[in-house]
Amino acid sequence: MTVPWQALRLILIAAAGAAYLACTYVASVSEHPPLLSLIVGLLPVAGLSLATAWRAARRLPALLIWGVGLVAVGMHLDWLLAHVPWLYFVQHAGTMALLAIMFGSTLGRPEDAICSRIALFALRSGVDAGYLRYTWGVTLAWTIFFVLSSLLSIGLFFLGSLEIWSLFATVLTPVLIGAMFVAEYLVRQRALPDRVHFSVVETIRAYREYTRCQRWAE
Repeated sequence: MTVPWQALRLILIAAAGAAYLACTYVASVSEHPPLLSLIVGLLPVAGLSLATAWRAARRLPALLIWGVGLVAVGMHLDWLLAHVPWLYFVQHAGTMALLAIMFGSTLGRPEDAICSRIALFALRSGVDAGYLRYTWGVTLAWTIFFVLSSLLSIGLFFLGSLEIWSLFATVLTPVLIGAMFVAEYLVRQRALPDRVHFSVVETIRAYREYTRCQRWAE
């Protein structure tokens, strides 16, 4: 029995995510984290910065800067190994803060909210004012979630133990994000009973397609 490519792709993404979270936890609580944990921790930053450099208006200079940065990281691996928990902390708290800014910065008119844009992108037939008010509220809810996640990450890292912070960053954060998607879907069914409803998977897929189109449009 052959596995469909889309299912295999989801399995590979889930496996990569699980490996990353496992490395994050091991590296955060270990006094002498392995080099592999550092490399895994740097991969998301390296990949994102490479993609940004590739899409830059001045691609060659941007790629040269990326290469210089990569060499600099390679020359300071020992120092980075001594500060691996900080690397993961900056990634986690920084990602939550950036997402809060990304979502919060769109909280102007209801049709400008990022969740409204995704709904308009997915529902080609368009949505009415009531639907846009709801998606504005969803954007606000995600903004608050990311703000609280970032603040909690900072508080646990500086005031708690690394074990507790790592548990929050690697286990609770993915679980809470999943719970947010499920809760939003259940609330949407009650708040908009007579409208077209996306499943949780379809919502995530619509967000990915929207962000992909936005990147190509830049």
